[in-house]
Amino acid sequence: MKALVGGMLLLATLAAGSAFGYVQDSGWRAERRAEIRERAHERSMALRERARYRREAFADAVRARGEGHRLRHEMARERRQFAREEARERRRYRRDFGRVY
Repeated sequence: MKALVGGMLLLATLAAGSAFGYVQDSGWRAERRAEIRERAHERSMALRERARYRREAFADAVRARGEGHRLRHEMARERRQFAREEARERRRYRRDFGRVY
């Protein structure tokens, strides 16, 4: 019985101390809100940074694809130009020397 009364007394004392401690530390809630706000700001900045990085990576990929496309067209144009030059040379040779038997 003494242990039960002692335990209840200890529990009541701790509860009362906690209540008074909460009342004395009235700025705790404002500090907690400020911490939460700061963490939210950091998180949003990290998300913005990640989004910017993804946009830049996508833009680089688009530029690289465009460059590859341009190079393929340029190579095809050079092949066609080379084929035209060869055909022109063959016609010129035939015109100048005729058929070779």
